[in-house]
Amino acid sequence: MRDLIAKDFHWKAFSILMAMGIWFTVHRISAEPDKQAVTAPGVKNTYDLGLIAVSDNSDVHIAQLIPKTVNVTVSGPTEIMDKLQTRDLHAFVNLTGISSAENLPRDIQISLPRGVTVVDIEPPQVAVTFPKQ
Repeated sequence: MRDLIAKDFHWKAFSILMAMGIWFTVHRISAEPDKQAVTAPGVKNTYDLGLIAVSDNSDVHIAQLIPKTVNVTVSGPTEIMDKLQTRDLHAFVNLTGISSAENLPRDIQISLPRGVTVVDIEPPQVAVTFPKQ
């Protein structure tokens, strides 16, 4: 029994201290009030963005996306939203792993600057079609 406690005592003590440190850190973070809820409400803007198709391994220039544009509503702090322009936002559809499709629904993804969040995407999906060759 004594060997059970004494063997590798330093590692066991270190493990207990690490577990306590992790628990206290998680407990402190979860007890903090949500900082976003405390800040003033952000400004909302809507942008009309053209869609692009992206893929990591195939040519997607022939892919047809319907519709070709989306309306994106974003929100963020006033100092960021005052400077935000359409060229700072990018709407894309990931077609990785797809080489043929007919009216395949795909989710639209938005690339945003830090501090800006998506409120709404209209429409949320596009139909992808690869023309017959």
